[in-house]
Amino acid sequence: MNQVAAFPSTGVYEVATAGRPGSLERQRRQAILWLTGAFWGLHTLALWIADLLDHHPHLLRVTAVRLMLMAIGLALCFGIHMILQKLSRRAWRQKAPIVFFASLVAAEFFAWCTYFALVYAKGEPVQLAIDGSAVIRTLVPWTWFFLAWVGLYLAVQYGFEARAEERRSAQLRTMAQAAKLQALHYQINPHFLFNSFNAVSALILDGRADDANAMVERLAGFFRVNLATNPDVDISLAEEVALQATYLEIERTRYPDLEIRIDLPPALGRAAVPAFLLQPLVENAVKHGAGTVGAGDAWIAISAREEPGRLKVVVENSCSSASGRAGVCGTHTGLRNVRDRLSNRFGADAKLSIERLPASRFRVTLELPLGYAR
Repeated sequence: MNQVAAFPSTGVYEVATAGRPGSLERQRRQAILWLTGAFWGLHTLALWIADLLDHHPHLLRVTAVRLMLMAIGLALCFGIHMILQKLSRRAWRQKAPIVFFASLVAAEFFAWCTYFALVYAKGEPVQLAIDGSAVIRTLVPWTWFFLAWVGLYLAVQYGFEARAEERRSAQLRTMAQAAKLQALHYQINPHFLFNSFNAVSALILDGRADDANAMVERLAGFFRVNLATNPDVDISLAEEVALQATYLEIERTRYPDLEIRIDLPPALGRAAVPAFLLQPLVENAVKHGAGTVGAGDAWIAISAREEPGRLKVVVENSCSSASGRAGVCGTHTGLRNVRDRLSNRFGADAKLSIERLPASRFRVTLELPLGYAR
């Protein structure tokens, strides 16, 4: 569920993403429950049929005991399930020894429970003398029994994780394509083209042929990069910022006094970000920032910084004090686009926050895991 929390005292609006189990998660839990129930149910049924065929003299008592043992087995499997959940983020080479040891402990515990329960059911005396060979012969099959359940459990988990990853990839492709289409829509927006070509015409009429030629080259470069970039893959932060800088240089023709500030540490230039992630933010900064302030006061700043394992990208702009609603310049459309892409790509590991600052400033901060483009 997407949540927006407002802090009136600071003027900060936080947009965070929180996961909510969907139908696939419910199906996964149900599959594991059915697997575990069938695993122990069939085992208990097979032993009960054997007791029945043997004409066990205490069949009713033995049946009750076997049902109790099945409940113990289910509880032990639940315990192993909880351990696997805690270790879900670890590599298999780290999980394997822990899972094997847990299965061994469960097998030992269940073997003793079985021994005492069946001795009680048969009315025989308890023998506590430890026979090493008998212990091994008892532990080995029960250990394999629990390891077999773990294997089936992991197979079910892997199947659902593969389906979830496939669904997430399809969602990401859809979101990326939507962002690409939105970018293309803006590129061919009649107002954008009209203003750009009108500016080129004015430069030519003023005898500024070199400036007009530079303007045309910037437009061509902007179109070429946008059309050539695959929205399904990450690009480097340097490429994304360069694309936005080109866009701002084009917009500067409409707003000659627009000041562009870029602060990108070289070390973060290779940081990977989804393609076109910043474009809706920069578009908003121009439309609701540069277009609402007086001459000489319009500026847009793009900066990045690194925190432990995290990348923070900030888009900040001047903003008229009379524009926007309760701390937000313009509408939430661009923000929703970016927030949804972050949510689909990174889940709760990514965050978008917006701030209305003193001196008519507006800031959007993106925080996402730090990775590097190939």
